[in-house]
Order: sequence, then structure tokens, then C-alpha cells
Amino acid sequence: MTSSSQAKIADAIAKDNLVKLMLKLTPPGIIGMLLISLNNFIDVFSAGRFIDKNALAAISLALPLTSLVIGFALFVGVGSASVLSRSLGSGDVNIQAKIFGNFTLLSVIISFFLTILGYIFSQPLINFMGGSGEIADLGVVYFQTYVLGSLFFILAIGSSQLIKAEGKIPLATIFSAIYVFTNITLNLTFVLILNWGVRGIAFATVISAFVYTCVNWTYFLSGKSSIQVNLKRLAFANKNLTKQIISVGSSVILMHSIEIVQLTVIYKSIAHYGSDNDLAFVGATLAMYSLITTPLYGFVQALHPVIGINYGGGFYERVKKAYLTFSIGGTILSTILWLPLQFYPQFFLSWLLPNFDFTATSLLNFRIVILLLPLISFIWCSIAMFQAMGKGKIAGILIVNRQLILFVPVILFVPIWFGVNGVYYSLFLAEFLAGLLVVYLTFREFIKLKIV
Repeated sequence: MTSSSQAKIADAIAKDNLVKLMLKLTPPGIIGMLLISLNNFIDVFSAGRFIDKNALAAISLALPLTSLVIGFALFVGVGSASVLSRSLGSGDVNIQAKIFGNFTLLSVIISFFLTILGYIFSQPLINFMGGSGEIADLGVVYFQTYVLGSLFFILAIGSSQLIKAEGKIPLATIFSAIYVFTNITLNLTFVLILNWGVRGIAFATVISAFVYTCVNWTYFLSGKSSIQVNLKRLAFANKNLTKQIISVGSSVILMHSIEIVQLTVIYKSIAHYGSDNDLAFVGATLAMYSLITTPLYGFVQALHPVIGINYGGGFYERVKKAYLTFSIGGTILSTILWLPLQFYPQFFLSWLLPNFDFTATSLLNFRIVILLLPLISFIWCSIAMFQAMGKGKIAGILIVNRQLILFVPVILFVPIWFGVNGVYYSLFLAEFLAGLLVVYLTFREFIKLKIV
């Protein structure tokens, strides 16, 4: 892409009407994130529909561990994207030229250690998540196969963040679509035709990630990106640049790391107070919650370059307006998606558990988990705003409090009195408390920028 073309995109992000900008950037972002999220949903769907409930439970146990791989991809990708978008806003061509080398080298180093450690310690990790017997064995098979593709996941998903940071979200969405449709095709082939079971599901995802990497890198190597790519100069450009990437990216990997702790506590609590059926139900509940909240990530992805470019250019009032515009837009969409789930939960949950005996209590628990869904966009947009502004420490504070400090004590004690139901009550209560903290820290930041 020519510098003048990129300058036009940056200028539009800095000056266009924010509602129109949201409507322009968010739909492809939503589609892209839905497509990416579909990969996990496809894995769970294939296991529950075409194998059995033990396969679904096994993959559900392994998904928090696979999310750590995705977390490292976003660690490098979001960190690099934050630096890139701010450099586009300030016009720093020197920084833009150094991004890709840092991104690539960090990706290779991280994936090397992640692959080795993940494969070796797959059994104790699955056991730690609460797996036992056949469910644990299937979970190990799935995770070991998945983790062998760590390099492809990190390069593909990370480089996609760079494309979005340029403001080219529709293009990133097209590449994501190729990734997902490849996975769907291979999933059906490996599970239904070749009968490879859980291993086939993971293998399909790894091959799809390889294809995704090839597509993204073809774009960068073609010279159409604003980033200068020279494969002979893959090195850390300077300590300050690497430090900035790690600072912002740390909040992302922190979120995914703590999510593992969070989900481990959930599954262990369910295993302690309930049965295998309860494990299958909570797995389906969390998978459905993940799918239905995925469109909100479209708003977050679109908000990143808008905040980064405007903050880099010193347009602080526009930063605040962008945050509110995208947060309210996310609330409107999530409310539309939330209503059918509240009224007809069994219809949607039966997609994953077709022969499950749903009770009035279990359906009530599902409704409680998604009760605050319409307001969740404000939390996610706040975290995205701090990341895009390069304030990874504040984003980290929000993440740690939401997923650990406010969550773990509640879920450890509430189920003592309410059993399995208490796990679902805890999820609601922790989210509510996190929302209050978000309001405080976001408002305080606006005061610092003198835009309240």
C-alpha cells in the first residue's frame, strides 16, 4: 500500500463521523471475529454431534489451554498493532518500518517454547483442569495435536492484528473466512469420513491455521501493506520498540492466562459438586456464551485502530467519543442477541447437547450467566481503549480484578452453600463487581485527559 493511501485511511479514522465509522469498520470486524470464534465452536459442535458427550467434555477441558496459544498470538499481535496504529496517527515512518521484524522474531521464539512445553506437560495440564478417565485421555490427544501448530496460530492470528491496525478490517475478515471454511471442510472430512475422532478435529484446526498463515503472509510479502517487510532483517529493531510491544501485549496474555485459572476453578468446582452431565452442560454453556459474545469483539477490534490513531494524533476528545460510540453500539447489538437466549435457552443449548435432559434449574443457571451480557461491551471497550493507548498496566489491572481477584474468592465460597448452582451465581456476581471497577478507572482516565 502506498503511503498516500494509508494516510487517507488514517485521516478518515481521525476525522470521519464516528457513528458512520463504526458502521463501516464494525460489521467486517464482527464477521471476522465470528469466523475465528467459530473454530472453537466447530470443534465443540463436531465432538458433541458426531462423536459423543465425553468428546465434547474433553475438548471443553482443553479449550482453556488452547486459548493460551491464542493468547500468545494476541500478545504479539495486539502489542505490535497498538504500536503500529499510534505510529500511523503520529506519522512515525521509522517505527512502522521496524514492526514486522519484531513481530516475526517474537512469534518464532514464543511458539518454540510453547510447543515443547505444551506437548510435554499436556497430561498434567488436562488433569489440572479437572479431567479424569476417558475424558482426560481424549483431552490430552486433542491438546497435543493442537499445540504442534502453535507457530501457525501465532503467526496467523498475530499478523491479522497488524492488518486491522492499518484500518483494513474487511481484508482481514476475508482472510479469516478462508481460515474458517478450511477448518469446516477438514473437520467434516476427518471426523465423518476418516473417523479420526478428537485427533482429527485438532488436526483440521492446525492445517487451517497453516493456510491462514500463508494467506496473511502473501499479503505482507506482496508489498500491499504499509509495513516494510524484509525477511533478511528479522531482528529486534530496538529495545524501546520491543518494550512497548511487550507492555501492551502483556495485558492480553495476562487475560488469557488468568482465563485458564478462571476456567480451571469453574470446571473443578463443577466436578466437585456435580457429575459428568454437569461438566457437559457447563461446557456447552460457556461455548454458547463465547459464541454469542464474539460479535462484541468486532466492536473491540474496530475500536483499536480508532483509539490508537486518534490518541497518537493527540485528539483526546475524539478518543472519549469513540469509546462511548462503540460501547453503546455493542450494547445495542448484544441486547438483540441476548433476548432470544433468555426466552429460548433450551433451543440453542440443544445444538450442542441434542439428547441432554435439561431441567428448569439448569436453564435458569444459563440465564443467570448471560444476564449482564447487554452491558459487557463497556468492559471490553475499556480494556481495548487502554491497550490501544499503550497503557497496558491499567488494562492489566482491569483484567486481573475481573477474572481473578473479584472472581476466585466468590466462586470458592458461594458454591459451598449453593452447590453447582453457586458456580453460576458466582459468574454473575464477579461480572457485576468488575463493571463497577471499569466505570471508575475509565472515568478517572478521562479526567486525566481533561475530557470530562
